Amino acid sequence: MSSYYPLFLNLKGEKALVIGGGQVAERKIRTLLRYGAAVTLVSPEITAGLERLVQEKAVVLRRRPFRASDLEGVRLAICATNDEATNRKAAREAEKRSILLNVVDVPELCRFIVPAVVRRGDLTVAISTGGGSPALAKKVRQELEAHIGPEYTEFLGLLKRVRHAIQRDVPDEAQRRGIYRALMDSQALVLLRAGRRDAAREVVHEILEQFGIKHAGSG
Repeated sequence: MSSYYPLFLNLKGEKALVIGGGQVAERKIRTLLRYGAAVTLVSPEITAGLERLVQEKAVVLRRRPFRASDLEGVRLAICATNDEATNRKAAREAEKRSILLNVVDVPELCRFIVPAVVRRGDLTVAISTGGGSPALAKKVRQELEAHIGPEYTEFLGLLKRVRHAIQRDVPDEAQRRGIYRALMDSQALVLLRAGRRDAAREVVHEILEQFGIKHAGSG
C-alpha cells in the first residue's frame, strides 16, 4: 500500500473535476465548493441536490459519460462512480497528465486520498490510515471531536491576533518560540473552555507584557 504525504491544498479558484453524479459525488462537490474550487461535474445522471447546484451556477455540468479531454486544465479530480472501467480510465488519463486524482474507495487507483477531518474554525485536524481502514479514521475523528471543542476556535483567534505583534517585536527566533510555548502552557485554553473569555484574554495579555510586547490586539 502506498505511503501518502500529508498536505493541505489551496484550491481557491482552481479547476476541479468530479466524475459521477450520485450522493458521494454531491458530498465531494459541496466540500470542494466550500474551499473555493471551480468545479466541473461529468455524469449522465445527477442527484436533485446537484441539479440545484447546477441551476445556481455553482457547478458546470457536462451531462454525459467521462472523456479524457475533461481533464484538460484540471488541477485536481475526483472519480465517484461504481463503474470499474470509468475508474480505471480516469486513473490512467490523470496519470498521463500528472493530475491529482482520487478514486473513491479504490486506494490503489488514487494519487491522493481524502482524510477524515475535524474542523474548529481555521483549525483543521486531518486523520488518515493510508486507505487501510476508513472506519478507524472515522473512530479517531469522533474521539478528537469529543476532545477538541469550540474553545479551540477562540484560542486560535487570540493567537492569530497576537502573532503579528510577536513576529514584529521579537526578532530572536528562540525567544519567539519561548513566547508561543508560554501561551500554549497557559490557562487561556482552560478559561475559554469554561466560557471565561475576558480572563483568557487577560492571561494572553499578561504573557505578552512579560516579554515586553504591548498593544498586540489580544483584547
